[in-house]
Amino acid sequence: MIHRPDPVYPIAPGDGRSTEELVAAGRYGYAHSCVTSENFPARRIAAVGRPREVVLLAFAREVTSDEAIREATRHALARPVYEDALYFGIAHPDVQRGRPVVFLHDPWFGISGRRDVLCLWENAGRRELGLEGFDELWSPSHRFAFVRALS
Repeated sequence: MIHRPDPVYPIAPGDGRSTEELVAAGRYGYAHSCVTSENFPARRIAAVGRPREVVLLAFAREVTSDEAIREATRHALARPVYEDALYFGIAHPDVQRGRPVVFLHDPWFGISGRRDVLCLWENAGRRELGLEGFDELWSPSHRFAFVRALS
């Protein structure tokens, strides 16, 4: 069972900032040390200047990344790019409080050989930007960020 617990969230990606500048602008209490321009270079997104909507999907049961992606496709939503996570954290800092927000972009092979994606969450009252395993089973507490381009 799927439900949309939150409204849609507009972001305006592609303003030319580096990954480090985007992480700093997010004002996180913790950011994973691998979220750098070397591993996640901020790219110019094709629709520069065009806002995008981030839509959060949640499930009432554990799901795999593939199941979440299939469900998003049924709702005419696209997978995010990792830059969406960085701009989302800046534009909507309080959304990650309480329940994590996972961005199922093309995974990055992490230092431990795991396929990782960006995830925003709260820990001990501070906002965090981290990496989570794409191939893990996700609990119902996670929300998944997908995108819809605005016309």
